[in-house]
Amino acid sequence: MNKYHTVVIGGGCLGTASAIALANHLKSSKKNPESICLVEKNILSSALSIRHSGIVRAANADANAAKLAKISTDMWMNIKNIWGAELEPERNGALWITKKNENGTNEKWDKLAYDLKHVPVNFNKITKDAAQKLCPDFVELHDSEVFYYEPDAFQLEPAHVRLALYQSIHQSQATLFENEEVMGFKKNKANKITEVILTNRVIKTDNVINAAGAWSPKLFKNLGLNIPVGAEPVLVANWLNSLSTEKKPMPIIADYTNRAYFRTWRDGEVHMHQPRNRWLDETRSLFADNHLDIIGADFINNPVYQMQGLSNLHNYKDIANKRFNNLQNTVFSSGHQSYFDITPDLKFILGPDSKISNLLHCLGSGQAFKYAPVFGEMMKQYIFNAGELSDLGNNFLIKRFDGSFMKNFLDKYSGVNYTLNQVNQVNNAL
Repeated sequence: MNKYHTVVIGGGCLGTASAIALANHLKSSKKNPESICLVEKNILSSALSIRHSGIVRAANADANAAKLAKISTDMWMNIKNIWGAELEPERNGALWITKKNENGTNEKWDKLAYDLKHVPVNFNKITKDAAQKLCPDFVELHDSEVFYYEPDAFQLEPAHVRLALYQSIHQSQATLFENEEVMGFKKNKANKITEVILTNRVIKTDNVINAAGAWSPKLFKNLGLNIPVGAEPVLVANWLNSLSTEKKPMPIIADYTNRAYFRTWRDGEVHMHQPRNRWLDETRSLFADNHLDIIGADFINNPVYQMQGLSNLHNYKDIANKRFNNLQNTVFSSGHQSYFDITPDLKFILGPDSKISNLLHCLGSGQAFKYAPVFGEMMKQYIFNAGELSDLGNNFLIKRFDGSFMKNFLDKYSGVNYTLNQVNQVNNAL
């Protein structure tokens, strides 16, 4: 029976980034990188990691998340020196759009821009004319809106990222087991995981990193752990544009007037998806009704649950028509349903488990892709040597869900609007 230093469960962006960081650390320490084992039940980057939007941005209402996002953005730009992978970002920035209030501005977003300066994240309020100059002519902006610009935001092609993950895990010399499902665990009297039981083998380990996302509740239920991660559907649609004339590059458009993200995609497509729900009542219903600890998350990879209905596409086109004046000249290209993995407070679960001392969590709460490099380095710090990243990760420990949190969450706060200025209020109340 093989013995490993660390077994990482889940071959998505976060699990692969964690395995790369740990293996590279062992290599630099003249130790065996093959003692880091990455286990994926299907194939690498085959679930949510291949369906992400490719957007990398740092603006976030949570200060600690914004700090991590800023570090991760810088890491993505230097990823060749970190992972040894070649990736070419499309650097057109991000235009954030929201509604004006009766005072002709939006105080919540103005405060966000002010707070982000202290991270520091380059996120600035701009005029409508300045915003229009950033955009192609077919983008419609309105006097009733307020505009913010994040020039350092960029996007990557998901297929290229998937290839980079394969190349980087190979170069790191970590052990990769694909098509190996975790069937269970063995613990010792000290309540540490000593063995991971896979489909075709049993392996010993000193440490376990859970990067299984929405699969986590079912995976760790038999260890007596309650990991509050759900799966929220997100619809995606792509439209073709003509390539016969030179087109001005379009920034990522974070349209909070209409609750939609838009970006250019694959040389001539406009890609659209909606952000996560921020209505606490809807999030509560998801955790009350969707028992992933029983059914697991395998439905995510079932083609039936990836299809998008015609009514959904019509709804998306209605939303897009509010922002673009040329959809009548576009052709629908493709659409599907993907999923966010989310937690009750919409924040990550990072760092040591509160019950099993050699188990770490690395869950992205719907934002795994953009945080992958920094979370991988964070897992390395947790296991080898504490530092700035693990200190930041301590703000997102799973122990916050211990005790009566979930009961209060499910029973008491139905109907609360989970908006930008209520995040801390709701979390403190819980």
